[in-house]
This record gives sequence, C-alpha cells and structure tokens, in this order.
Amino acid sequence: MIDKVKNTIQKQGLVYPGEKIIVALSGGPDSVALLDVLAQIAPQMNLQLIVGHFNHGLRGSESDEDEKYCRRLAEKYRLPFFGGKMDRTKRLKGESPEDFYRRQRYIFLDKVARSNQAQKIAFGHNLQDQAQTILLRLVRGSSPEGLKGIPPVRENRFIRPLIDVSRGQIIEYLDSRHIPYRKDSSNENRRFLRNRIREDLVPLLKREFNPRIEENLARTAQVLRREDDFIKGFVSEAIESPFISREQGGFCLNVDYVRSLHPAVRGRLLKVILDEMYSGPKGLSYVHINCLEEMIQLKKSGKMIHLPGRIKARLEYGRLILGKQDLNAKKVEYAYPITTEGSFYIREKGVNVCLQKVSRDYIDYKAKNKVYMDLAALQPPLLLRNRRKGDWFEPMGAGGRKKLKDFFIDQKVPRTQRDDIMLIVDAVSVVWVEKMRLSERVKITDQTKSVLEVRIVETAGYDS
Repeated sequence: MIDKVKNTIQKQGLVYPGEKIIVALSGGPDSVALLDVLAQIAPQMNLQLIVGHFNHGLRGSESDEDEKYCRRLAEKYRLPFFGGKMDRTKRLKGESPEDFYRRQRYIFLDKVARSNQAQKIAFGHNLQDQAQTILLRLVRGSSPEGLKGIPPVRENRFIRPLIDVSRGQIIEYLDSRHIPYRKDSSNENRRFLRNRIREDLVPLLKREFNPRIEENLARTAQVLRREDDFIKGFVSEAIESPFISREQGGFCLNVDYVRSLHPAVRGRLLKVILDEMYSGPKGLSYVHINCLEEMIQLKKSGKMIHLPGRIKARLEYGRLILGKQDLNAKKVEYAYPITTEGSFYIREKGVNVCLQKVSRDYIDYKAKNKVYMDLAALQPPLLLRNRRKGDWFEPMGAGGRKKLKDFFIDQKVPRTQRDDIMLIVDAVSVVWVEKMRLSERVKITDQTKSVLEVRIVETAGYDS
C-alpha cells in the first residue's frame, strides 16, 4: 500500500521534499493509516508532520475519547499535536449541519497550517469515499463539475494521498501492522444519505450490476477532471476577454459574445461569475444559471431578475449586468442654481461648469467640452441638476417634445447611468443633456443675438 501511495503522490504532485504537512487525524482507519504511511515516507522525503484533530463534540464522550486517542497516537509518533473544538454559534443561516461541520473543520486545520507555516493539509479520503461522493451528487443532482468527485489535490494545498487506495486495503494494512483505530458510530446512522448510499446502494450496484463499480466511478471522475480542466481554460480566456469586464463589485458581459460561446463554456462561465459574487452557505444552483441563460437568449432590454445573495441581473442594450443590490442605497439628487456668468463646482461629478456670454463670432463648435445656447431663449431661473420624474425637453432635430425617460431609452442609456447625467434646466424644461443633446428651443439660429457658452472643465477638486 505504501508503494501505491507513493505512486499517487508522485503522479499527482501532492508533496515535495522538505514540505511541512498537517495530517488531519480523526482516529478512524483512513486517517490513522494516512498518518502511519506518511510517517514512513517522511524520512525519505524530508517531510515534517504535524497532527491536527478537530473534535466536533457530536457524540459526547465518544468524541472526547477520539481526541484522547489521537493525542496518544501523535505522542507515539513523536509529532506535534493540535486539537480544536467546534463552536456551534458560528453556523450560518440556511447552512446544513454537514456543511457547517466541514467548514469548521477546514477553518481549524487552515489556522493550524498557517500558524505552523505548513504547505499542505492531508486528508484520508479513499477510493470508496470517491465513489460514494459521485453517487451522492448523482442522486442529489449535479453538473459535470460536481461529478468529478474529490480531487487528489485542491488549491495546491489540500491533498488526499489515499484517494487510489480501497477501504479493504486500508483495513488489511492496519491489521498487518497491529495498529488500532476508532470507529465512528455516526457512520451507522441511516439518517444520513451518505450512509445509506454506502450501506445500501453500493452493495446493490456491486452485487447486481458491476462488482468493480467503485473503481469505475473513480476512473470516470478522473476523466471528468481532465475535461473540466479543459473547459476551465476556455472560461479563463472568456473572463479575460474585452467582452467581459468587472464593474463596481460585479460583471458586465457582452450578450452577443456570451451567446457565441459553446453552451458548456457559457454555462460554466456564468457559474464561475455567480460563485465569485455569492457568499452564502450554499452555492447557486442550475436553476439560477438557467435563468441567466434564458435572459441571454431573449435579449430583452430592461429585463431584470433577482438572485440569492442580493445579486441582481439585468439586460441593458446588449449587455448583461450582474451586481450586488445595496439595500440601503438611495438615489443621490443634486441641484445647483447657476447664472449666465460664473464657474460652478459640481461635487457629485467632480467638474467645474463655466458659463459666460459670448458673441456669435466666438463660437467654437469643434470643442468637445463646450456647448452654446441662445441666451434670449432661456427662461430663468437656471438649475444644473440630475434628472427628476416628469422631466421633458425638445431634442434638437427630433421635431417635438419628449419625456427625458423616453429620450434615454431611445439613446440606449443604461438605467444605472441615467442619474449621473447632468442637465441644465430653465423655468420651462430641460435645455441641455450632458454630452448628448441640446433643446431645439435654445439652439443657435440666424436670429440669435446673444450666446451663452457652457464649458465643462475636469477638476481635481477645486470648489468655486
């Protein structure tokens, strides 16, 4: 069995000479065998072993006896021992007990690893664990990503040297070396689906269909992991493409580009993005990804859906925008009284707006930061502000009045950007929309005698 573990370590690149390893020891046969095998390999590879045991406290005195046994075993091997206990008050809302126990254990082992500057954390998962995990995910429903099972190495840190070894080989190994181990009575509790799969489904499949079902499932997982790595490569390229950008804690995706991707890549891309944005106890499911797929196919601008974790998805003019909802956010409204002469600092925009009267000969239509109005057509008082409900104006060249909201829709201005656009408003209506359009009512004509120049100056914070 030691040669088999060595082969797995070498094939998967689990451990390198001189590394420090935290051995997750529960006291059960798998972790005890893991500790003994690594203790024999350690001198050959100059490895440093540290024992970590997490007491979940779920079986009362039995759990405490497990901890005592693990402590004695560490002393026998003359290895440092670190123990931890579960804090049940830290369970997240909606988190299943099993997920909570696993998360607490990983947090503890990670803390031990960091405090001891260990490069790896080793677990005792074996071939049967691999097969049972795949069957469990099949029963519950899973994507191909989930069916790749338990990886031999994750994040180049969490390793499973026994993943190719069967439970039978582990028990035979321990018996041959006369090494005792603890038995977890909770493994016999039929309330847990994994236990029913191990005790009922696997024996049935072996007896009635294929005696090597566990090996075949493990082999299938290995194939799926390779294919998963292949898809991940395409997803990484997609995320780094110019068609996908990160914006204010979210993502903006070009819908035509995303639709052009292979469905397998597209689905995985959406999952990767949602996983990055979602921080709840359970990941988002196929149902949520399918909702985004339907939005992308419909391409209906203005469509919006709300996903768990305060994630909001909306389609705006060929873009799928994913962002977090700020439940406390309020619309920022601003308004500055302005005159026809002077410089006015607009704090919300970080710009100075400079107004002055000029002659017609002074007009420079090529300047990108200037706009000109017929001064006589303006009806004081003047305000520089962002939009308000009911705003309207007469877009130059449009041949009539239009609600500002409809104008923004026609110009395909995303909803999230509409409140950022500066307006100049007189006593009658909107007369200027920043970087977009002047009102027909105040345009320069042959009859214009006096001109108002509006100049926008970017500033580092000058307040006039």
